[in-house]
Amino acid sequence: MKLKKFFAGALAAAMMLTVGATAAFATEGNKVDASYEGTAGEYNAKMFVPVDGKAEIDLTKVLTVVSGTAPDSMKFNFNVYEGTETTGTALDTKSVEFNAGNYTSKGGEKNNDVYTGTFKLDVAKLTEGKSVGKYTFTIVESMDKAYQSVTAERGTVKMVISKVNAKEVDSTATADFGYFVALYDSEGNKILATDAFKNKYGDGNIQNLKLSKTVHGALGNLSKDFTFKIKFTKADALQNNTDTGLYKGPQVAELSNTATLKDGTTAISQNAYLELDKEYTVTLRHNDSLKLSNLPAGIKYEIYEDGSQVEAGAVVVTVDNVKYTVTVTDTAFDTTETTKIKGTVNNIDVTAAFQNTNPDSPDMGVVLDNAPYIAMLAIVAIGGVALMLNKRRRDEE
Repeated sequence: MKLKKFFAGALAAAMMLTVGATAAFATEGNKVDASYEGTAGEYNAKMFVPVDGKAEIDLTKVLTVVSGTAPDSMKFNFNVYEGTETTGTALDTKSVEFNAGNYTSKGGEKNNDVYTGTFKLDVAKLTEGKSVGKYTFTIVESMDKAYQSVTAERGTVKMVISKVNAKEVDSTATADFGYFVALYDSEGNKILATDAFKNKYGDGNIQNLKLSKTVHGALGNLSKDFTFKIKFTKADALQNNTDTGLYKGPQVAELSNTATLKDGTTAISQNAYLELDKEYTVTLRHNDSLKLSNLPAGIKYEIYEDGSQVEAGAVVVTVDNVKYTVTVTDTAFDTTETTKIKGTVNNIDVTAAFQNTNPDSPDMGVVLDNAPYIAMLAIVAIGGVALMLNKRRRDEE
């Protein structure tokens, strides 16, 4: 009898456990697979319910400055399309703006500048008038302007909105409908809302330009200032772009102690930025140099030594009535404007090394070559031979 009661109790407990487990798993099964980031910072299914008629989610756009300096102001637009097609009229359009001094933090790889901005989407409005179910949308990022050197690491996101009966998921819900949101990249991987869209500035295509000067020749003036002109212009693709702030400009990274860089009569200091389409004056002495950074691919440059001209196929410059021959290494003079260095920044640093050579020789005052001594020895030798022949003739007589 006791054994029967024991088995009966065990069976009842097993049945209760089975029912409880089934109920628990059934409740878990009612949850919709979603990837919107919850407060715990992990992928979890979070149901959004309308507040004042809106069920808004936050999507974050991240821009990492890999190298160089990003523009002072940038604006990115986000268009929402239904389905997978990205043509026609967008269902919703949002924007994120970055301004100098805002949205900036240090973090990420190599402690780079990181800009972040957030925009909201009302998923209730996007599914308004639709019955419960899953709906696919595509969000596409676009740059408001042709920002130099900004590339999209992730500019398109698929968003799946699951519209559900709210009380079936949460019995305490006061709204009729709830919403789950899942985000996917172009390869179908789930992504977080906190870095839904990702861009980079200067990702491998920000270069440097170095201008240097050396003086050669026995009469070369090593303490003399030589004057150069330098100018940068927009990339071909941006020639018609008149907006300001799209490119911060070339930055003065290094300037020798005895070198100067001026905008007219105004001195430009280290770390300052130059403007495009403006000619600057540089003075360099022997072994001086100027290094400019933050040069995206496509930026054009031209450099020439002030007062230089072509004589007999060579570039020369006259300073204090002394004529120097001008040559360059690591680059070449332009084939049309033959006194200038001209080019376009690409995927390597630019080096423009100017050498000024004074071909004159010092005036020693006396002739120091060997010709007079050779002539004197020859005369002595001839005289000696003449004396020997004359002596022999007298001896024979």
